[in-house]
Amino acid sequence: MLSVQEKKRLLGFLDDDATAKDITSAITPDSKATAAIKCNEACVLSGIEEAAFLFKSSGLKVKAPAKNGSKVMKGKAVLRISGGSRKILSVERVALNVLGKMSGVATVSRKASEIADGKTRIYLTRKTTPGFSMFEKKACIDGGVNPHRKNLTEAVLLKENHLVFFKSIVDAVRTARKKYKNKKIEVEAENIRQATEAAKAGAHIILLDNFSVQSARKAISAIKKINKRAIIELSGGIGLKNLKQYVNLRPERISMGQLTKEAKIIDFSLDIRRV
Repeated sequence: MLSVQEKKRLLGFLDDDATAKDITSAITPDSKATAAIKCNEACVLSGIEEAAFLFKSSGLKVKAPAKNGSKVMKGKAVLRISGGSRKILSVERVALNVLGKMSGVATVSRKASEIADGKTRIYLTRKTTPGFSMFEKKACIDGGVNPHRKNLTEAVLLKENHLVFFKSIVDAVRTARKKYKNKKIEVEAENIRQATEAAKAGAHIILLDNFSVQSARKAISAIKKINKRAIIELSGGIGLKNLKQYVNLRPERISMGQLTKEAKIIDFSLDIRRV
């Protein structure tokens, strides 16, 4: 079910496109019509609920023969709409854009999830699109992976640009632990020295950023000798082509910016018929 915030954001997309003032649809004879949105390439589907809401918000009737998270083949109808032709035509592009973008993220996420094969948990990084972030995070879930953090309030993540304002990693972790007793504390490390310092400081999660496979293997071993309970996350430079190599190191987590940065927009089209 869509949240109030999600509905508001979707309605904002319609406002951005000025669908209520569509001058082309305004000169098109208005009549009862039916339409079907079809997928023009195989993908993992995401955004059905959002697309359906966009049409329903304009007073149209919608049926969804396909579900989010399902694999759909080329040519399959994923949404059927009925009602006034002008309204269908005005909402068409926004709905297709949302479907295409979300399904693109879901499709890449599913590929990553299948490569990981349950050996490690895959996460979407916060390299998301401003204004569309909440939908990309939903899409990654449809693809079988996890969003890294819902927003900046969910956990402490001490990155390089935060650490420069502290005397040491130990000082940063101590400060975070004192202020946020019930929050997870994660520290980004750029080398083995920083990783072991974070382990000694008692960080819950240690993020190894841009480590080679060999360096990551050494860092994981060093961290676990200090703190077996520390959760290790790998990130930076990890894509579908080399993911398996990092999965074989058995870290608890791998976060991937590629899930959004390189996700293609899936091609959907709408065919309309006059009743």
